Amino acid sequence: MEWLKRLDSIDPRWVYVIMALSLVFPVLKPIGLAISINKETTIPVYNWIESLQPGDIVVGDVSFSGGSEGELGPQLQAWFRHCMQRGVKVIMVAQWNTGERLGYTLLEETAEQLQEEGIPCEYGVDWVYAGYKPGGTTLWRQMQLDFWEACAETDMLGNSFSDLPLMQRFKKWDKATASDLIIFSAGDPGVGTYTTYFPDYNIYVGNVAVQVPGAMNTLRAGQIKGLLAGLPGAAEYELLLDKAGKAVKLMDAQSMGHAWIMLLVILGNIGFYLGAKERD
Repeated sequence: MEWLKRLDSIDPRWVYVIMALSLVFPVLKPIGLAISINKETTIPVYNWIESLQPGDIVVGDVSFSGGSEGELGPQLQAWFRHCMQRGVKVIMVAQWNTGERLGYTLLEETAEQLQEEGIPCEYGVDWVYAGYKPGGTTLWRQMQLDFWEACAETDMLGNSFSDLPLMQRFKKWDKATASDLIIFSAGDPGVGTYTTYFPDYNIYVGNVAVQVPGAMNTLRAGQIKGLLAGLPGAAEYELLLDKAGKAVKLMDAQSMGHAWIMLLVILGNIGFYLGAKERD
């Protein structure tokens, strides 16, 4: 029992080594820890895409930067995969210029995977990345009247809209052309643009974890219809698609890291208690 008394003074090197293993091993070899799927937040987003018909158009907004990619990137990729599997067409915009290239890279990566799996995902036909356009919220209002003019008739890559077959069906952003929208948001400008200027749309949101408590109020008030909540939301979506990916691996790593921290707290308190009794 002597070793128990030394638990409050574990060599920090062992703490770091075991923490590193706890984080790295699940990413290399997923453990498959149980993840419950939230019926209030994640399921409505999944059901939205499931309810659409092949050929329907939806809009997605990338409003985040590299600092939030760890949470919102897997959400975006899982949602995009779902759309392509269902044959739903996707138009992407970006309120943040810092997220424009990042968002395109994530979708291009997913598109390549889908094509390898034999799922149609051709740029210009199945999806288009309009990207960031300067002008703020007034530009988003103009997009509803004439999307082509508001975007200077070019996508993020410099392609003319007239050369992209999908854009022939999306000259105006309204309910007749697009079946609702989703925004992957890490801050402002973000969801407020759509709750203010797109009141007739069903709005879905992908949020970083720190924004989820505030977003839950908006969800329960009915201003948004579904919510992907941080990394767990991305992992839940992957499981719904029966395609465990980056988010599920990272959730395993996160859970293992938390388990190690809790174990350290318990061991440290045991060691401190036994040591205090001996000193008394």
